[in-house]
Amino acid sequence: MLVELIKSSRDMNWKECFFGRRMRKWAFWFIVAFLSALTIKDVIDLIAEYAENPKQSDMNMIFNESMTMPNITFCMSRAQAWSHFKINASEPTDQWDQTIQDNLLNMTDHDSFLKHPWDYRMVMEAYEVVATLNSMERETTAHGSARSINVFRTEPRLASKRSMIKMWLQTIADRNVTFEEFTEKVGEETIRRSMQRFQRTTFNEDLVIRTRFRTSWISMMQFCFQPWFDNDNFYNIEEQGNFFTLMVSHNAANLDGENVECMSVDLHGRPSSLSRFMQGKGRIRDGYNDDLCLGMRHEVTVEVRAQYEMLENDENGTACRNEHEREDTEFECRSRCRMKLIQSMCNCTGLTLSYLVKDDDELKKYPLCDYEQCELDVQRGKFSDEECSRGCLRNCKQIRFEIDHEQQGRMSRKDLTLVNLNWGSFEYLTLKQDWVWSVPTFIAALGGSIGMWLGLSILSLIQGGTYLYTYLTKEVIKKRLISAQMSHTEKSKSSKDSGGRSFSVNPLASPFGHKNDVKPLFPLATHETKQFGGTPSPRLHTLFYRFLIMKVHKWLAKCCI
Repeated sequence: MLVELIKSSRDMNWKECFFGRRMRKWAFWFIVAFLSALTIKDVIDLIAEYAENPKQSDMNMIFNESMTMPNITFCMSRAQAWSHFKINASEPTDQWDQTIQDNLLNMTDHDSFLKHPWDYRMVMEAYEVVATLNSMERETTAHGSARSINVFRTEPRLASKRSMIKMWLQTIADRNVTFEEFTEKVGEETIRRSMQRFQRTTFNEDLVIRTRFRTSWISMMQFCFQPWFDNDNFYNIEEQGNFFTLMVSHNAANLDGENVECMSVDLHGRPSSLSRFMQGKGRIRDGYNDDLCLGMRHEVTVEVRAQYEMLENDENGTACRNEHEREDTEFECRSRCRMKLIQSMCNCTGLTLSYLVKDDDELKKYPLCDYEQCELDVQRGKFSDEECSRGCLRNCKQIRFEIDHEQQGRMSRKDLTLVNLNWGSFEYLTLKQDWVWSVPTFIAALGGSIGMWLGLSILSLIQGGTYLYTYLTKEVIKKRLISAQMSHTEKSKSSKDSGGRSFSVNPLASPFGHKNDVKPLFPLATHETKQFGGTPSPRLHTLFYRFLIMKVHKWLAKCCI
């Protein structure tokens, strides 16, 4: 039979075998399988890319007819701010203190204390109070703050300063004046003798904008202030050129021979130099100029170089949060961390940070600090606010300024300093981040991937998934019904058997039944086995090989058709 099979195979049409109907069918399914593999690969790559949340940046050029008035902070040294005070070095201390007490007797309530002009002695002492507390609570590291508080409490040479601070704190408490109002009043009285012009300017001569003064920082090193406007006096910058003018005077005779630092301007409105250094290395100098030296005329031209709008993230160097989703600014957040640190150290609220207190209950729990009662173990204690400060992130919307500073020479009066802020171009670049994928775009891309090779669609997947779900559900229900019927039948049988205490089937018998009850797989083989006493005959082998040869011949015939 094998020889005949080989001879018949030589007469086959090999063209039909390789290009026949069956081979074409196999080729079709091979192509389907190959394209399915490509589709699966594309879908997996697409899902992996979507899981990574990739970002993209869109750059545009913005052309405006006006610009928003920026926040501005001016800073000057304490020596310049105090230059108008005519200090009598030979004046006895008792007379100094008595003059202050006499002035306070004329300011017995809240309004008179804040509205009446102060003697320069009151201004200098009050300035010293605010600056000392600022230096202890804010202008140092967390451990440095604890060390300063401990030195302030224990050092004998600071006894007079402790008494002075206690006296002023009691004074404002008796007049129901908050420390924030006290700081504002000290700033106004400090700059009142120096300020010559502090005005928001426009090219509309009929428009007069009321510019108010606000103290942003008082320390032993510098004094900072800002212009601020209410809703009725806040106008956009509609013309290129001058939009703000500052002119201050100083007592040149008191500053002769002294190395006085130049003034500075910050277009980001940061309260002081401390806040700039808190923000990080990449933003310290942006929108900032500190070359506004005394006795000169300065022309400062401001432009917006770019505006960046990033997505919220926690990556190093770009971590940010949207402004509407956070309670405080970055600087206020860091200041709040310092306030919580002082509350944990001394069980009280720092005076320069008291404006951050949300409600009266917190002030009842942590009253304003009397640092003479705050005992700290500086040597063994570990004081840090870094963990809290990690959550203080920048605003995701950032503006970068371009500042061009030009000195126009000396003023006609050497005791005057003029600073003109001018706006340059109204055009700037914007760079906005956005997610590469949203849910609709991802579904569209997924539909394109599965339709690229196989012509499927999302509806096809939904239909296939629905079919599988329905099929599996029916199968599960069917199996549960069968198992329930079988268990019910077994229970009924067991109940009958238990009633007669007899077994219908031997429980120890083989589950496959008796050997005489097993049906033979090949009846001929069983018949021949019985006929020849249990040993397969040669005839059985011949029939088995003939059966296999016939099956192989049929398979080859089908392959070549």
